[in-house]
Amino acid sequence: MNHTVLLVDDDTNVLHGLARVLRGQPYRLYTARSAYEAMAIIKAQNVDVIVSDEQMPGITGTDLLVWVADHYPDIMRIVLTGHATTETAIQAINQGDVYRFFTKPCDEVQLALTIRKAMEHKDALEETRRVLSSQGGRGGSR
Repeated sequence: MNHTVLLVDDDTNVLHGLARVLRGQPYRLYTARSAYEAMAIIKAQNVDVIVSDEQMPGITGTDLLVWVADHYPDIMRIVLTGHATTETAIQAINQGDVYRFFTKPCDEVQLALTIRKAMEHKDALEETRRVLSSQGGRGGSR
């Protein structure tokens, strides 16, 4: 199954570094330098996982992920931040319903593993929905 990952960071160096590390992975990779650019990509492409920086001009990563959760709830959400506080983490997790929270610089291997686990989690949720939907049409009696 082809998966798609969207990386969002206003820092071009960070964005290119993450993209370079993740290019060898078995999924399609998109990059965006702002929340607005990320929203346009999400509207045009089938995105499975979004990895977003928290501190961006205009719309923060948490605000972007809240929008994603509201409009595209099946997209798995991961936050990266260079300014981690407990308050920031709690806000991102509670408001953006994030799958994982990383501080920068992050371990690229751990990030790649987390992205893969997020995809597996999404696939399992979709399979569960599919099975429940197919059983719903049978009346549910034994």
